[in-house]
Amino acid sequence: MIVGHIGIASGARALDRRESGSAAPILWLLAASVAPDMVDGALSLGKYCNPEGLFSHSLPVVAVLATLFGCAAFLHTRSAVTALIVAGLVVLHLPPDFITGRKVLWPDGPVVGLYIYRWGWLDFIVELPIIIAGWWLLRRSNFKPRIAVSVLALLALISVQAAFDVTTEVSGPRTPRPCTR
Repeated sequence: MIVGHIGIASGARALDRRESGSAAPILWLLAASVAPDMVDGALSLGKYCNPEGLFSHSLPVVAVLATLFGCAAFLHTRSAVTALIVAGLVVLHLPPDFITGRKVLWPDGPVVGLYIYRWGWLDFIVELPIIIAGWWLLRRSNFKPRIAVSVLALLALISVQAAFDVTTEVSGPRTPRPCTR
């Protein structure tokens, strides 16, 4: 999942019914929703091998990330509810990724996932309703940052997803490169 994670974070913020000042900050939710991908990106930039997401998307790593992000959110906001929402979003990163991609569950464990990235059009069909639903929920909530709930923001998110899926259709699915020394 690519942009769908942002839709999930937006929906989580919209469903946080606490008063605006005590509700989870959207930046924490966005960061938490893509935390494993941030680790994946950092490993890629450092040219470290990450076979099938072992060091970014496996259950043990996601548990550690959820704990770290939850604790950091608590220290920043002093809210246990926000910390739990943030930690939960880190964990909720995995189920959509098992639909769109293939990830290893634990070291030497099975690689699972439907891997619909093979078909960009299908990935787009799966992610589009998640993107729109998150945007729509956020737009209807009491928390309405103009930039996040504008139609332009929605079109930008859909465009990014479409660009990813079109390039997948043209160049083929993104598959993890084998680790080499």
